[in-house]
Parts: sequence; structure tokens; C-alpha cells
Amino acid sequence: MKILLLGAPGSGKGTLSEYLVKEHKFVHVSTGDIFRKTIELNLEFADELKSYMLKGDLVPDELTNKIVKNYLQDLVKQNHSIVLDGYPRTIEQAEFLNNILELDKVFYLDVNHDVLEKRLTGRRTCSVCKKIYNIYFSPPKVDGICDLDNGLLTQRKDDEINTIQNRLSVYKKTTAPLIEYYKAKNKLITIEASDSSSKVNQEIESYLK
Repeated sequence: MKILLLGAPGSGKGTLSEYLVKEHKFVHVSTGDIFRKTIELNLEFADELKSYMLKGDLVPDELTNKIVKNYLQDLVKQNHSIVLDGYPRTIEQAEFLNNILELDKVFYLDVNHDVLEKRLTGRRTCSVCKKIYNIYFSPPKVDGICDLDNGLLTQRKDDEINTIQNRLSVYKKTTAPLIEYYKAKNKLITIEASDSSSKVNQEIESYLK
């Protein structure tokens, strides 16, 4: 099965992807992870990617497509179940994807705007073990300190309020049209995702049978 998760930053696409990988052996394809790895290891396109990500802007389609294409082709040849998270982001990327694989289902994770902002700006990561907290929804016992190893909690640059607001604005203008695109193809399934991840998982299960 090949599925796509649509939703704004903070809608829970990554959390749902982890569930699908663990429970149903999907392979998770996330451009966010691929891009961060490229920057961390200073691979080809690293400087160009960094300039877009730090501002919260979308990476151009041509660059994104080049990075994603080779990765997806190998997975399709091996007949893996795939969950796409963060790609495609534009109609142009969606049309490009059609030449690589056919999606079975597209899930749109619909979340209230205020909830999105709190999920994103409240995110903190342990500098030691990388455990993720949220100061609004899942805070540490001691402010700024990891419960597991007393490591300092940090906020990613792209989780700061100005960058978050820009990311949500860019999403609304550029990625949201994909909702109508896949609705017209009768592939779109809308999931109310403002509640807990367990409720989202339960609803998704009914569509995987």
C-alpha cells in the first residue's frame, strides 16, 4: 500500500508515520528527515537547503524532486508499503510523483490553527538523548530539564514563533491546494487530528483493512 499524509506542520504526520512503521511495517519517507540529514552531513545541496529551511520557506520543486526520486524508485522496485510525509507539497510535485508510483489513499490531518502553533512553538528536545517534550501538552517535570538524563532542553531554530508563522502561511498558500487536488481524484480522507494520537490511530486503522 502507498499512502500520503497531508496536513500543516504540527498536525501529527510524523507521529502517525511512526505508528504505521511500527504496527504495519510501512517505510516512512519524509523529506524533512532527508533534508536535515543532508544539512547535518553537509552533503550535496546542503547550503542551498539550509537557506530555505532556516527561513521556513519551501525547497523548490526541482531540487526536491531530484532528492526524492532515486529514493522512492528503489522502494517501489522492492514493493514496500510506503507512507509519504512532507512530499508532495505542491501540485507540481504531485504530478511528478504520479510518474513514480500510484497512491492508494491520501489522509488529510485536520487540526485547529491555535493547536498547531502550540504544538510547534512548545516543542523542546533534550540535547543529550533527543527525547521530545512540549511545554503545553507534555512538559518535563523540571522546566528546561530532561526527565531521563537531566540534559538541557533546546528549541530548534525552525520552531521559533516567527518561523512557525511563516511556515503555516507558506503551507496555506502552497500545500493546501493538494487537498482539493486529491479530493478531485477521490483519494482524500479527512481525519480530525486535534485530539490525541491514539484516537487518530484508531480512525486510520478502519481504512487500512
